[in-house]
Amino acid sequence: MKKWRNPLAGLVWAFCLLWILGVEKSEGALGNSNPPASWDVREKAPVFPLWFGPVTAQAGLNLYTWRAQVRPPAGEARLAVTLVFREPSDGFARVIWQGLGQSVTLCGNLYERAGALHQRTLLLDREMLSGPGQIIVESTGSEEVLERVELAWVEPLVLVTGKASPGACYLTASGRVLSADELRGDGRRPPVDQGQEGFIDAVLDAGPVRIDSTSPVRFLSSIAGQPGYARLEAQVAGLAPGKEPGIFVNGKTLESLSVEVPGLGDPGYRKEGEGYEVRYGGWRKLVAYVPAGVLRMGENQVDFQVADGSGMTLRNLRLQVVFPLPEKPLPATQVQNPAPPSVFMGNTSVGNGSPSRPQLRTGLSSGTGGVGLRSE
Repeated sequence: MKKWRNPLAGLVWAFCLLWILGVEKSEGALGNSNPPASWDVREKAPVFPLWFGPVTAQAGLNLYTWRAQVRPPAGEARLAVTLVFREPSDGFARVIWQGLGQSVTLCGNLYERAGALHQRTLLLDREMLSGPGQIIVESTGSEEVLERVELAWVEPLVLVTGKASPGACYLTASGRVLSADELRGDGRRPPVDQGQEGFIDAVLDAGPVRIDSTSPVRFLSSIAGQPGYARLEAQVAGLAPGKEPGIFVNGKTLESLSVEVPGLGDPGYRKEGEGYEVRYGGWRKLVAYVPAGVLRMGENQVDFQVADGSGMTLRNLRLQVVFPLPEKPLPATQVQNPAPPSVFMGNTSVGNGSPSRPQLRTGLSSGTGGVGLRSE
């Protein structure tokens, strides 16, 4: 029997062996052994894994029905279903899971009036997938609205924790991170304000708000106290890849602006015609940096504009503001103790709540009535 000259060498080999076994075990637990499935309306002879298919479609008098057979493989992974579809001006499209002795409506209406091309991802719990069944999409009208469907067996990935954190997140094959909140068929929870000492994060408008070249939208926000630098964040849909809206804060153009570009494997990309022109369906994150000196004490105006012939839908518009800390703080007394800034929304407040400190009161748009926004 060979003896190790260096006792550390044996420990290194043992560690490597345990690491390899651990990786294999974790990959199996995440359901990676189950291949994904995809269906595309443009594919004439699709090839499906053993657990999926066949797919049928039928046009009725005023209802188009798409059906796909699902045979859940062994394991505890959940099924994420991403649907890419065209949104008409009216009607609905509902998603149903029909299993043994049960019929569950996963989403009463996929449409969010976000763009001509859109996508939603729904999550089926393992308890629901106790046996084989069908995923059914019923849409009003006599023409199909589905462009593509992708299905994958997934497990939750905990990224962050905290009061405002969704807890569980899911990472798609194209690199997008989806929160568990977005995967519920009954819709997302409304965003909330957040705040801490010297820093606030408030919702200017939850949306959705439609913006096009003939209807620019202005958002109003009143700030008590002298703000420093800031950051705008929102989600946008319907915006063509490579396009950016114009954002103006108190009349000044924001130069530092970026719109998320998902990985090219994302199902939301759809090629148009024979060239390389593409559309994208789905929500994307927009962020913009607001330099110090642009925001001011009192009322502030945030304007969104898009180029002629284009448009977009905006939701979850947030404004994050840093307030400079006092250079010479007052002595810490029971009466004059410095307090953190507060964020007020309605009758609720986040933070200390003292009216003598900088405050950001959320204001809603005074833009066109067509988007249904209120004025404050």
